[in-house]
Amino acid sequence: MVLVAGVLELGRGYAFAVETSDAARDAARYVAGKTATTNGPGLAAMCSLVTADLAAVTANVSCPTQVNHAPPFVAGTDYTKPFPGQAVVAVYCGTTNNCTGAIPTLYQSEVDVYVFYGFSDLNILGGGITITGSSRATTAW
Repeated sequence: MVLVAGVLELGRGYAFAVETSDAARDAARYVAGKTATTNGPGLAAMCSLVTADLAAVTANVSCPTQVNHAPPFVAGTDYTKPFPGQAVVAVYCGTTNNCTGAIPTLYQSEVDVYVFYGFSDLNILGGGITITGSSRATTAW
């Protein structure tokens, strides 16, 4: 029974990992969608996209924490560690330090989006695992 439960929990954790990675990838592409004629969607719109992507996993999404340095991000310093069932989004917007869409970014500026999800298993795998999905994109111009 323990072996079967462990396999089921691993499968569930993998499914959540895929969801968080997909959400991070979509968010990075969305924020990096700035062009020479538009300043991009901004962080609030990106948060709505991540929330929609993670709707099957959780309704508790804390968005976004803008970090002023390139990854890796440190839990407790750069973002709040998620509790079980919560997703936390951290964003780094390259050299401009501005993801709001108000300031045009530099050419090919880097955007890093990390989605951290607090996975709560049945304590078969130790409980309290943080699943991380991340993606890097560059602005369109």
